[in-house]
Amino acid sequence: MNPNNLAKLIDELSAMFHPTERDRPHGRWVEAPKSAPPSKRRRSKTAYQLKITLNGIRPPIWRRVLVPGHATFHELHLIIQEAMGWEQAHLYEFDFGSVLIGIPDGWDSFQLEKELMDARRIPLQQWLTEEKQKFLYIYDFGDYWRHTVTVEKIETLPKPLERAACLKGKRACPPEDCGGVYGYLELLEAAAQKDSLADPELRELVDWMYDMKGEDFDPDAFDVEEANERLAYIRL
Repeated sequence: MNPNNLAKLIDELSAMFHPTERDRPHGRWVEAPKSAPPSKRRRSKTAYQLKITLNGIRPPIWRRVLVPGHATFHELHLIIQEAMGWEQAHLYEFDFGSVLIGIPDGWDSFQLEKELMDARRIPLQQWLTEEKQKFLYIYDFGDYWRHTVTVEKIETLPKPLERAACLKGKRACPPEDCGGVYGYLELLEAAAQKDSLADPELRELVDWMYDMKGEDFDPDAFDVEEANERLAYIRL
């Protein structure tokens, strides 16, 4: 997409969504621990088009987002959460092989073989240097949701982005705490035959899933406008 068209798209999305602190959904926002980056940071005209794909599920669950280069990795975590539909209920990390980027508190005891870097202090442009670059985003160290993040495009825009945007996506996000990929696949299989399920535990799990995601939950559905409404709360 032409850089001018990208900037126009962001302006249109910003005009559609003007959230306030009072409007912010309760229970979805987890503030970062103290130790934020310097308050005066230089905004970048660099923008990244990223594709986030949840590993291990077919057909794939994925989102395409546009984010500014000055955003920190902690802000990218928030963007992924809102674009995917997660609820910011667990810890996370970005894995670049020999380096992990996340919130370092409590890591040192079990990740000594990798360098640990603070996601609140590192802008994306420090690490995302070329198109087709890939890295992992891991969310919830229990269910261990692994997402592959691909740098599809690096653009220079006429002006810096103030918000991220979700451009496209496919399929709904799994519910939190469902047991990871295999637990979710088991839930979907059980839900497909809910009316004929004989196992009361499976019926209870399916009912729990609809309680968590809503009675109208459709695993194949994705609403890009809803994703952008959530992303509008993140100022960058």
